[in-house]
Amino acid sequence: MTKMQTQAVYEQRLCAFVDILGFRDLVQRSLRSLDPLLRQKQIHQLLQEVVLARPVWDRDSPVGVIEDRLRKQGVADPKAEAERLVNEYAAAERGSNFSDSLVLSATLSDRAITGLVTSLLVLSRGLARLGKYARGAVCLGPLCHEQDLCFGPVLIAAYDMEKRAVFYPRIVFTPEAHAAVAKVQSPSGGPLAPYLREDADGQRFLDFLSQVAPDLADTFGAGEMEEIRCELLRQLSSSQTSNLVRPKLVWLARYFNSVLEVAPIAGINPLPFGT
Repeated sequence: MTKMQTQAVYEQRLCAFVDILGFRDLVQRSLRSLDPLLRQKQIHQLLQEVVLARPVWDRDSPVGVIEDRLRKQGVADPKAEAERLVNEYAAAERGSNFSDSLVLSATLSDRAITGLVTSLLVLSRGLARLGKYARGAVCLGPLCHEQDLCFGPVLIAAYDMEKRAVFYPRIVFTPEAHAAVAKVQSPSGGPLAPYLREDADGQRFLDFLSQVAPDLADTFGAGEMEEIRCELLRQLSSSQTSNLVRPKLVWLARYFNSVLEVAPIAGINPLPFGT
């Protein structure tokens, strides 16, 4: 039996642990539903959003696209340089998922941190349009995150924080993680700080509905906000909403309305809700 080669594996990384709220209940009810196939399709659609939030390097290697671009730029060995860049980017931005849980991590380069924040935006927005919501925590600390391995003290910290300290459907940042993200300028030139917002309880969270921050992900505007509003209104009005879930929906409604206060959107009204 040969021994595995080992090396120092921990490095300082941002680490995000994110769950889909209500996923466990959705799965448990999937076989008891009047339409089990529909429920299973909903579960599959939700998990597709999780997969899409992983860095592109983890999902589909874009070596060919980068190689073509480098060839047009006159690079001597475009294939070798493209492979080098993809390996470099893949090591800087990692993603792993199990069921509805997603772990994202990034080195402390501006590009990698921008990639992590973009992935969190894609996930939060995609789920909200389906009437489901992300909850998570982002911490900074020692982590090993390779293609098939992910472990380290900061992963435990992010997991514990998400499970014990984050009640509302939001992705919160520790002070250290917030400081690391707030100073970043994305490769396109826009700052990431506008995506970080302080809540009433002092927690810093991802302002994923922001209409004033630079657009890092896909186009997100009036149409997407109306979809999210309709889902929230349906859930707030439902007699089946439990007492445990309702405070989370009320928090979301208040957050949604506060976004409209900062940047009103023609044709979209604030959400009505009780306390």
